[in-house]
Order: sequence, then structure tokens, then C-alpha cells
Amino acid sequence: MTGDLPTPPGEADAQHERFAELIRTERATILAAYASSLQDLASPIITDAWTREQAMRDAAEIIADVAALVEGNEARPEDHSKTLALLTGETQAGIRLDPVDLLRVASVLFEVTVRSLGSHVRSDPNLLPCFIAAIVALNESIGKRIREATHGYAGLLLERVDQAHIEERRRIARDLHDQLGESMSVALRQFELYELVSERELAAGSSTATSRLDMPVRGAPLPGPSARGESVRGAITETMRRLRVVTSDLRQETVRSLENSLVMYLDSVTSEADVRLRVSGNESWAPPPVIGEAFLIIREAIRNALTHGYPRTLLIDIILAPHELHAWVEDDGCGFLVGEPSAGVGLSSMSERAALLNGRLTVTSALGHGTQLELLIPLSGARDARRE
Repeated sequence: MTGDLPTPPGEADAQHERFAELIRTERATILAAYASSLQDLASPIITDAWTREQAMRDAAEIIADVAALVEGNEARPEDHSKTLALLTGETQAGIRLDPVDLLRVASVLFEVTVRSLGSHVRSDPNLLPCFIAAIVALNESIGKRIREATHGYAGLLLERVDQAHIEERRRIARDLHDQLGESMSVALRQFELYELVSERELAAGSSTATSRLDMPVRGAPLPGPSARGESVRGAITETMRRLRVVTSDLRQETVRSLENSLVMYLDSVTSEADVRLRVSGNESWAPPPVIGEAFLIIREAIRNALTHGYPRTLLIDIILAPHELHAWVEDDGCGFLVGEPSAGVGLSSMSERAALLNGRLTVTSALGHGTQLELLIPLSGARDARRE
């Protein structure tokens, strides 16, 4: 039967060109039906002039893409930032849209386009192959926009969560500074005043110079007032320093680049040590929370080395691979006993940060032989979660 014979290539190309022109001719009709359907559905997109105009512009571009693909041409590259803006709620009226709204709009456009083009196939069955090609192209064009918009929406949600974390950290930092920080400052001033008065009384030979702090306990000798005073002053000062570190960390913005943040920190500290930093690999393999926590851990290791180790050389080596973040901070300073109480708080905090990321922190040190800190954080789980 002649109807079963394949259409010659030249004739097929002519049919596709004719159908592409038909699509362009039908564009106004399709857009009118599209707008009417959105109106009937009371879609939130048409309640605002900006979103309505953008939705119609997107629909017109999709129809143009379909015509080009049916004709055998590649769809023209275009900027989809406004398409994403529809989904992220960047409207003049402040309307917030979500993926459900986008899917409904896409479904409406698909239906009205199929209905309009299908009417021509009923009158000319020879256009069926062209019609099928148009539907495939329509699905690809709409699907591409939905994927891009959904990724944009997911990024927006992550930014909102990140911003919420930043705001909460700032609130905690303010509370610590305004309440605990102020109390510590008052305590330090009161202690300094006590020392001043005590020194004057001692100089005048007053008997009031003796206080409970100067009394021996069960006959055991105690350090003199000056030594005890320096010890208390040092404890308060160290507590205030740690408080400033905590509030500084809480106020810190999200770390976007581990290498840049470490370079900025190193530029801000004064040291005679030869500090060498090397970062290799792609930081995009690690999610932002890992980058941020790794920065805090490595920064604290650097600060400890420069403040307490007095090294001649400090080496910082960071390797980012698709499956892990591996870092070393090594110095040739005086070293310390890992189990001593003075080192416990800082190392525990760093280890806890690593553990929260399913990572591991290893510290090796000995008196007179420097210190090496090794940080290992797996990335596969975080990367798979982002892919989902």
C-alpha cells in the first residue's frame, strides 16, 4: 500500500519546515489559550503583572524553541535567569511561588500546545511524524526549564537556611557579649580594684591587708598574694579571650573559599615563623558546611601553633578529593603533652567539630619535637545527599 511507504527525505524535510512555520503561525493562538487557562485556574502567576508578563514571555520562547527543533535546528541559547526568578519569588508584588506552581503552569502550556497542533494533524494525517517531533521537543524544552528552576529553588532554600543559621549565631554572639562578656569585664575590673586597694593597705602597714585568700589551709603553704593575683587575673583574661574567639566565630559569615579565608587569616596575624600554605583539589567537592567547619578547625590549629608553639616553620597542607578532605598542620615548635589539662579544651572542641562531620582529628606532639595535627573528613555522603 502506498500509504505505508516512507516519506522521501526531501519531502520529509519540507513537511517539517511547513509544520515549524505552522507552529510559529499558531503561537498567538496558543498564548491566548494559555493565558485563558491560567485565568480559569486562578494561578498565582497571573495575579501580578510582572510574573504574568514573564510567564507569557517564557511560553513564547518555548514555542520558538519547539519550532526550531522541528525544523532541525538547535534551540538558541538563552538566559533563563528570569525563568528562575518566577520560581524564586522575585516579583514586584512579593509573591512567593514554589515548584508546584511551576509544574501546573508547565502542564497547562503543554496541554494547550498539544491541543492546538493536534487539530492540524486531524485534518492532515501526513503531519503526524512532525507532530510527534514537536511534542518531543516541547517536552524537552519545558523539562529543561523545570530542572533549571528546581535547582534554582533548591539553592534559594539552602541560602535561606544558611542565612537563618547566620542570624541565629549572631543573636547568640550578642547575648554572650552583652551578658557574659560584660559580667567578665566587671569581674576583671573589680579584681584589679581589689589588688590596688590591697597594695595600698600593705604599703601603709595596715592589718587589713590580710584576707581569707592569704590564710593558709590546714597548715599548707600557699603562694603569695601577688602570685595568686596574677593567676586569677590570667584565668579571667584567658576566659575573656576564649569568649571573644567564640563570639567572633559566631559572627563570621559563611566561608565561601577555604583557601582564601585561611590566607586572610594568616595575613591578619603577626608571627616570625615561616608559614607555608598549600591547598590542592576542587573546593566544590565539599559542601559549604564542611568548608566552614574545616576552616574553624584549621584556623584554631594555626592559632595554637603560633601562640603556644613558637615555631620556626609552620606547614599547612590541604587536599580536597571527591571522597574526602584531608588536612595537616605541622610545626617545629616546642610541642606539648597531648593529655595535659591546658590543651584539653581546645583540642576537644576541634575534635567535636570534626566528629559532627563524621570526621577524625589526630594530634601528635612531644616536648621539644613540634606538633602535627591531621584532619580527615569524608565527603561521599554529603556529596550524594546533594545529588539527591
